[in-house]
Amino acid sequence: MTKSVILGLFLQLGAVHAFGACPEGSAAQQYLRAIETMNWSQMESMLAEDAVYTDPTMTYFDSDPIHREGPRNIVGFWRSSSEESGTSNISYTTTQCFETAGYFVVNLDIDVRVAGAYWNVDKDWISLPGKVVSIIRVTDGKVSEHHDYVEYSSAENTVKDLQKKYGLHEVE
Repeated sequence: MTKSVILGLFLQLGAVHAFGACPEGSAAQQYLRAIETMNWSQMESMLAEDAVYTDPTMTYFDSDPIHREGPRNIVGFWRSSSEESGTSNISYTTTQCFETAGYFVVNLDIDVRVAGAYWNVDKDWISLPGKVVSIIRVTDGKVSEHHDYVEYSSAENTVKDLQKKYGLHEVE
């Protein structure tokens, strides 16, 4: 898995601490909390059998957009990506949220703590900031769609700065 895909994943992980106008206890909120706690079995149980996850903004890294279908494939992607990168803490702050016709639109400020060595940084861990707009569709109480639109430049700039300061070896 490429580091740009992992970076994209980290910026998407998290939970919502204040859910704005979205109803407390909604399936979308519980789903995001399952991601934050990396409770993969809970996340999988909340996904519809025909669920879809996408992140078309991966093209920022000249990578293919992420597209996964089905609970096992979606959760497998998130699990392996977080394990590979040494993710140890995830947090979101909701800046705006609303629900309309079963779609939850959630604007998030994010911060993800990951292993420094994974990013060629000589520190036990580093913190990657970012912003995400998540659109989550809930159908019959299950998450049927999850689409992320991520602002990757904040995390990318943080990684580059840390590599210059604490790099394990020469970085371009």
